[in-house]
Amino acid sequence: MRVTIHQPEHLPWLGLLAKVAASDLWIILDSVPYRKNYFQNRNRVLVNGQPTWLTVPVTAPFGTLIRDVRMCEVPSWRRRYRGRLIQAVSGTRSADRVGDLLSVIDAAPPGGLLADLNLDLADYLLSQFDVKVPMVRSSELHATGTKSELIVNLCRAVGADEYLAGPSGRDYLDLDVFAEHGVTVRFFDFDHPTYAQGRDPFVPCLSAFDAWSRLTPAELPPLLSGYRLRDV
Repeated sequence: MRVTIHQPEHLPWLGLLAKVAASDLWIILDSVPYRKNYFQNRNRVLVNGQPTWLTVPVTAPFGTLIRDVRMCEVPSWRRRYRGRLIQAVSGTRSADRVGDLLSVIDAAPPGGLLADLNLDLADYLLSQFDVKVPMVRSSELHATGTKSELIVNLCRAVGADEYLAGPSGRDYLDLDVFAEHGVTVRFFDFDHPTYAQGRDPFVPCLSAFDAWSRLTPAELPPLLSGYRLRDV
């Protein structure tokens, strides 16, 4: 069984959706410390042709695990967030469907867990790209260790014999640890597709929301097929 292990990003980009789609199981890495000013509580969309951050304010003292990070109900954040999302989708073919995505935001309880919101949004986007891969949270698996040891123990906890790593894994993974436990490591290199975006030049690495808003349902799944699996 092939697994990928990745933190729960907010409104994930196409590369993460593609890596999940290429796996048999997504282990959601929520048992490690939250990383400030990264993609766990924000992502970019195009607003009036410009890359713009959509951000969820959070309460996360240093060392807080991702599973414990809560949304911070600062005044009007939901109104601002909704406004930017509506602006981003304005004039696209999915403008009349943005209510489905907004309902996911609205359903998140005040002060609720950020990981819950992120996974609800990921579920929605994955379904739009016709990806049906089961998920399990690392916090449910009770694996121990750090870095490569933790990843190997998570693979062993679910009976995986292959780990699908991102390209940056080449810089930090200890492949000998995986080999000792019979887990093959393969590296996932994603070739970002281009599509009609309404601007020039094309802006890559936005939230997958951008592609969802501009393309037909039938055009979405092929966007995830442009990748290569490498052993080194």
